[in-house]
Amino acid sequence: MIIEGADLSLDAVESGEHYKNCRFSYSHEPLRFSDVIFERCEFQQINFDDSEWLDCQFIHLNFSNYSFNNSAFYRCRFDKCQLTGTNFYFNHWKDNQVLECKAGYLNFSESALDNCVFSDCALQESYFQSVKVKKKLQFVGCELDEADFLDTPLNKVDFSKSMFSSLRVSPNQLKGCIINPH
Repeated sequence: MIIEGADLSLDAVESGEHYKNCRFSYSHEPLRFSDVIFERCEFQQINFDDSEWLDCQFIHLNFSNYSFNNSAFYRCRFDKCQLTGTNFYFNHWKDNQVLECKAGYLNFSESALDNCVFSDCALQESYFQSVKVKKKLQFVGCELDEADFLDTPLNKVDFSKSMFSSLRVSPNQLKGCIINPH
């Protein structure tokens, strides 16, 4: 069922629902969402620190400069979202996809990323400092110019299908990194 055009509290979000063009007010409770689709919705709350998101989809949302510090995302998908300056500091991500998002200045520093894919995203000057890559991390068709991977072991990271003129990396962490020779 699609709930469309409603004004709701984040506390009213229910598992298994598809929210489209809805406006969400603040929550005063810890946020834990499972199996929810948010499409073209607006959020008054910009601080989502310590939240948990399982099997959620985010479609055409503007999360620019929002904070998701110390949060967990499992099997989630961000599709055509605005993530410029979004803070995912100290996150745990597993089996997530970020597709066609504008995400310059995004911050994933100190996060753990396990089997995640960024596809066709603008990630200029984003921060992936001291990230733990567990299984793999792929960048496909992404613009990564000046992205910062300092102190991140890159042995499970695939840059081969993305573009950049320069990256910030720790030379001692490059072993096993996959790049395109061109």
